[in-house]
Amino acid sequence: MTSFQVMIGLLILTLMVIRPFLYKPCVEYFPAELSAAFTSVWLLVGLVVSWPFFGHLIIVPFDKIIHSPYLLLSIGKGILLWWMIKLQQDINKKSTSSSVFFGFVAMALGSLVNNVFFKEGLKPFQLWCICALGLLGLVFVLRGDAKRLSFRGKIDFAAIIFLGATFSVFDHLAIPQVGWYSHVFFSSVFMYIACVLHGISKKDYINIFRNKDVVLAGIVYTLSEFLIIYSSIKLLPVSFVAVFMRMAAPVVMLISAVLYHEQSVKNQLVFGVVAVILVLPLIFL
Repeated sequence: MTSFQVMIGLLILTLMVIRPFLYKPCVEYFPAELSAAFTSVWLLVGLVVSWPFFGHLIIVPFDKIIHSPYLLLSIGKGILLWWMIKLQQDINKKSTSSSVFFGFVAMALGSLVNNVFFKEGLKPFQLWCICALGLLGLVFVLRGDAKRLSFRGKIDFAAIIFLGATFSVFDHLAIPQVGWYSHVFFSSVFMYIACVLHGISKKDYINIFRNKDVVLAGIVYTLSEFLIIYSSIKLLPVSFVAVFMRMAAPVVMLISAVLYHEQSVKNQLVFGVVAVILVLPLIFL
């Protein structure tokens, strides 16, 4: 890797680390189910602003996109993403570590589904890593910070794992057919529609654009998503992007141990490092 690629990777890592801490105070201004409102709005703003830079990357004709059955996956992802952000924010209020740790288990489950139904060709060692990550997720509920969650919180934790795995499958199928820009656009639009149907007040709209905490969270989320996508296409191998993203979780967990007393530093470090070690074979082998 060049020094420039390392810099981009570290920037991705940094943005992924600060994201959950920026979303945490937003629950003071939005109920959890409306955190997706400012997320979707700022994603749409980002899509409009970035059109001069990313427009040329749209290689799938518009009429093909509109008539593609894979567009339903983009729409479905947007609706489910509204639900996932709600559950993730509910969890984030009580356990920031749990709100990021789930990603390891979700990635493992998504890889397993892609292997079983779409012939990704995982090696036996990778399948063992998937099983180990599933077991680690269970131990995290019993011995990690997720044990502090209520019974409902643990159900929500399991739900975001399945939702995260679903998004992995949807992305795997939809992006090659409709393109990443269209996939993000339609998922953002329908995430916003789900919020509107739930009910967005005038005060909510004011907060989206004028509350400093909310604006910062929305902009950082959008920048991180666009940097991840663009880096995967133009700057870095997809595997390296995935590594930098996953490395963020242990850092978040360590910071949470210090700031919010979420278990001990040792406990958080063990779960985070073991999860990273187990997920690496799914990325590289």
